[in-house]
Amino acid sequence: MPYFNHLNDRSDITDITWNDRKRLGPLDKASQEIMRGKSNFAHAQKELFAAYVSGLNACSFCYGSHVAVAEKFGIPPAIVESLLEDIETAPVKDKEKPLFSYLKKLTLSSSKLSQKDADEVFNAGWSEEDLHELILIGCLFNFYNRLLDGHGVKGNKAIYHFGANHLHKNGYGVPWFISLIKGFIKKSKLKKLKEFNS
Repeated sequence: MPYFNHLNDRSDITDITWNDRKRLGPLDKASQEIMRGKSNFAHAQKELFAAYVSGLNACSFCYGSHVAVAEKFGIPPAIVESLLEDIETAPVKDKEKPLFSYLKKLTLSSSKLSQKDADEVFNAGWSEEDLHELILIGCLFNFYNRLLDGHGVKGNKAIYHFGANHLHKNGYGVPWFISLIKGFIKKSKLKKLKEFNS
């Protein structure tokens, strides 16, 4: 169970961010730009990066959710699992392996990153802009992982798939009038969670 009274075992990230719109609201726009903006990375790749970082951090909510989103974009969950086991033997393109190595170091030991790590990304054919974008995704999900785990929100399979459907279809943006329709969304969410559980 979450550690805060306003959260429960059906809570997801929106129950945290909607409770502090002044400070956390701008993250919706940033997340949309980072995860769905114009990019050399496909949406599927970005979701794979998100799931990978979340797996490294053992954040059950974000890992479960973004494995499910990546699957909606055609990435089998086994690929994320194999990357977490061993990047070198994982069934991803050789060109992509330095990206995952960079994300791993950024997530687990960022102070040990060096020019050599960046050069491995560049030598694989990626640009400085690509690496900057990869870093943004890594930072974003390290933040979200800690936000969820810090509040004790773990989720469950139904919540992961509910969120995945939304992110796959609508992306990360949240409309300005969200506070006016929160009650309606809550009822709709509960109804859909029952459907996933049945």
